[in-house]
Amino acid sequence: MTAGRGWIAVALVVFASWRPFRLLAGAYLFGLVMTMELYAKAGGGPLTAIPSELWAAMPYLATIAVLVLISIRRDASTNAPACLGKPFLPSN
Repeated sequence: MTAGRGWIAVALVVFASWRPFRLLAGAYLFGLVMTMELYAKAGGGPLTAIPSELWAAMPYLATIAVLVLISIRRDASTNAPACLGKPFLPSN
């Protein structure tokens, strides 16, 4: 069970623009946000000021924010694979 985190994984690939170090940084960012939720639920001091429901939604809100920021980028170079989105037609 991925608990809805498959969508975050797809967003990470888009965020990283097929660059492994960006992917690693993004994964740590989203992991940090998910860990903050656990600390808040365990009674981690000032983190309890925010309701636990909002902490549970934070990874998804962060994903939406990252995708919005990526979509408004002005440069069109994403270094995407050349065959991305093209159907695979095997030759006989």
